[in-house]
Amino acid sequence: MPAELHALRPSPAGFPACPGCVYWTTGSPAVCYPCATAPGPRTSGPACALCGQALDGDGRCPNTVCTLADPHFSRIYTVTSRSDEMWEAIWSYKYGEERAWAEVLARILVGFLEDHRDDLARFDLITTGAIYVGPRAQRLWDYLRVVVDAAARLGPDWPFAPGLIAKSVPTGRFLGIDAGARQRIAEGELRAALSVPEPDRVAGRRVLVFDDVYSEGFSLREMARVLLAAGAVEVAGLVLTRRKGG
Repeated sequence: MPAELHALRPSPAGFPACPGCVYWTTGSPAVCYPCATAPGPRTSGPACALCGQALDGDGRCPNTVCTLADPHFSRIYTVTSRSDEMWEAIWSYKYGEERAWAEVLARILVGFLEDHRDDLARFDLITTGAIYVGPRAQRLWDYLRVVVDAAARLGPDWPFAPGLIAKSVPTGRFLGIDAGARQRIAEGELRAALSVPEPDRVAGRRVLVFDDVYSEGFSLREMARVLLAAGAVEVAGLVLTRRKGG
């Protein structure tokens, strides 16, 4: 169970002030997860059955993929609704290459899994979203796999299986473009680049795909699509936060 943060001495610096926190290198999921997730804004009123986002005035989810007839994933689990704070940490890690964040994000991930064990223990495999790290890559390291490898050390009883989905070439970046442009990239070049090299590993399994941010859902939709085509019986997403344009 998460620690009572107010009882800790010294007190945590508070997420995302983690680099200045005494638990930056000595923390645990029980400390980092509650620090990153509370307090946060609560969803009031009806919420999307797929991603948990508050519905708009027309009763529709603001995330485009959730409104499609074929999203392919069964659900999106979100670790924290504190999107601004989590995005600050993700930006430092993913774009600033402050790689010490990997351990903190791993603790937060494992804390969420433990806190939702009754629901999430039904998944047979927890894999990473596909990232291209070949010779044409803009970023030559798999930032999702680094987090999951750290999470596997912290929570060895969880079925972490990074890299089940392969991406053969770089594709257009989603950052800063509108939903229509994202959909065109996802259904075109991204779809063509994705594969499951070892379909026997996913056939008949329930798969949870870990990614950093859920914006519109187009990338996760394509990853769910390729896993289902390889024989998975269910695919769900697990993201650190939701953020438009992330």
